[in-house]
Amino acid sequence: MAEMNAEIFLNAVHGQIELLRAGKPLDAIDQYFAVDGVMYANGKLFAEGAQSARETQEPFMASAREIDGKIIDLKIAETSQVCVFRNQTSFTDKDGKRHQIDGMCWQKWSAGKVAEEQYFQGNMMVQLISEGLLADPTMLKTKTSVGN
Repeated sequence: MAEMNAEIFLNAVHGQIELLRAGKPLDAIDQYFAVDGVMYANGKLFAEGAQSARETQEPFMASAREIDGKIIDLKIAETSQVCVFRNQTSFTDKDGKRHQIDGMCWQKWSAGKVAEEQYFQGNMMVQLISEGLLADPTMLKTKTSVGN
């Protein structure tokens, strides 16, 4: 049973990464974000549930003419079913202006879906990288497990 759960988790993470690299972040949300999942941005609640997560991201992505998905530094902790990666995706909006994303995404998975996502950018991302989060995704505790 543990092997099957690990396989489901690994296949889901890699499937999500493929979609992100293909410039399909909304498809990644649709396919891999849990119905009751939660999303945080720099420690603040950003979206509750898959529908809210999609609706929050859709205006940015829908206006993109071109998305160059660049996901790097993927680290997976199978036993804990968590992963972390850098998102350095860029996109061109409808007016031809280029936008560069530079963030770090930490995810807690359950049953092949993202149950909790923590997205960090700016100083908070730099601090967490310097503390070793990219090397060990298990060092970050889930918001839901600590009752925040």
